[in-house]
This record gives sequence, structure tokens and C-alpha cells, in this order.
Amino acid sequence: MPTYVDEGIVLRRVDYGESDRVLTVLTRHHGKVGVLARGVRKQGSRLAAHTDLFSHSTLQLARGRGELEVLTEARRLGAVTNLGDARRAACAALCAEVADTALEPGQPLDEGLFDLVAEALEACADPARDPRTAVVWFARRMIDRLGYAPELHLCASCGRRLEERAARFSAAGGGLLCPSCGPGDPGGIDCPVAAIKVLRVAASGDAGLYARLRLGPEVLTVLEAVAELELARHIDRRLRSLEVLRALL
Repeated sequence: MPTYVDEGIVLRRVDYGESDRVLTVLTRHHGKVGVLARGVRKQGSRLAAHTDLFSHSTLQLARGRGELEVLTEARRLGAVTNLGDARRAACAALCAEVADTALEPGQPLDEGLFDLVAEALEACADPARDPRTAVVWFARRMIDRLGYAPELHLCASCGRRLEERAARFSAAGGGLLCPSCGPGDPGGIDCPVAAIKVLRVAASGDAGLYARLRLGPEVLTVLEAVAELELARHIDRRLRSLEVLRALL
């Protein structure tokens, strides 16, 4: 069978047979692929440590006869990700599930998307960072890359420039609504000025500035609500990891 080498991130895994696993892997150059890891659950398997959930590895894959590639070699890149904390694990699981749900198998990734997923998972495990801020950043950038970037400077309904005051975020309406138009979406999220500024920073893609922000609990709760509203609107699928994370907060 012909083989190829690519970087991969394990988004999901399912036990198969007595000792195998089927992995859903996001690869840098081949998009999302299904991978059969034979014998990986056997004691002493040399591939087990390199195919953990959320692991980032160099993979050698053989093209199988069916829909699954076959894993032949794997070498982990970087240190082992420590997600012993339940909240960090839930945040990482949500990022992985969003990527898995939003991306179609076998489709090439746009530039930077693989790195976006890898960096989000690393941020969730970073003890110096709040994993909830990593989820907010990832959700915002992912939604924008999928082509659903909301309007954050003009009212998404009437088109007037927004004043520096609270506004309502409407996923159905396509962005922020001014005080006059806000009541038109009772299911929207009321955003204080501080939350709006963070949304704009995230939309700009300035990761360095975003990392330096100190998000208070009230602002972070609003940003999470906005992200949840957008994910429900645009991904159109129940996210199990989101329910787990909500239960832990």
C-alpha cells in the first residue's frame, strides 16, 4: 500500500475490535481523515503514546482499501499534553469537537487552520492560561474562517455605526445590534462595552493582544454565551463537550 507522511492531531478515537482503535485525525496537508491504528491498545504498543487524544504527532499513513488510512508509524511532536484537570480536558474536548464537526473529511485546510487547532489545544493545557479564554478565542476564529464573521462595528440590522455603549449580539441577525434594533432578537446576548472590545480584538486575529487581556468572570461569561450562540447557529449540531463544560463551570 502506498504511504505518506503528515502532521496530525487526534480529534477523536473509538475502540475497535480487541486491540485496535479508529482515530479521527486532522492532518496539515490532507484535511480530516479516518485512521485505523492496529494493535494500539495492546500492552506495550509503541504507537499508543503517540496517538493519545489531542496528541500532535508526525504520522506515517498507508492508504487502505476502504475509507480508513492505516497507521504504520507515529512520533509525537513536543511534550505530552497534561490535561489532568477536568476543566482543561473539557475545554480541549470542545475545541476538538468543534473542529471535527465543522470540517468535512478529505477537504484541504485553508492556510493556518491546522495551527489554529493545535494552538488552541496547547493553550487549554497551558497552566499559565485560563482554558476558557482559549475556547473563546478558538470559537471566534473558527467561526470567522468558516465564513460567518459577524458585524461588530455597525448595527447588523440598520447599518448605523455603533456607539461606545452596550449592544445586543444576534447570531441570527449576523452581529451586534444597536439599542433600537436589539429588541428585535429576544434570544440575543446583551454585551457590555468590555465584551464588545474583546470580540473586536479576537476578530482582528491579534493573538498577542488577546493573550495579554485579563478577562473578568462577567465578561468571560458573556463571551462564552456569544460563542455558544454562534456555534449552535452555524454548526447546527449538538455539542456534547459543551454540555460537559457547562456542568463543570
